[in-house]
Amino acid sequence: MAAKIPCLDFYSHTFEYGESVMTAEYRPVEYGKDYAVVNNPDKFQLYIDGKEIK
Repeated sequence: MAAKIPCLDFYSHTFEYGESVMTAEYRPVEYGKDYAVVNNPDKFQLYIDGKEIK
């Protein structure tokens, strides 16, 4: 059984639990560095479903 993930319902502006449609993550360009993505977005790469987005 898949884990329930909160999803935003844009029509009613509420959170509901449903199926995941994608996985998005920010990975640091340089591993071992202690950067925060909020303060250093240029030090991170965006990945959607494991594929790098340029």
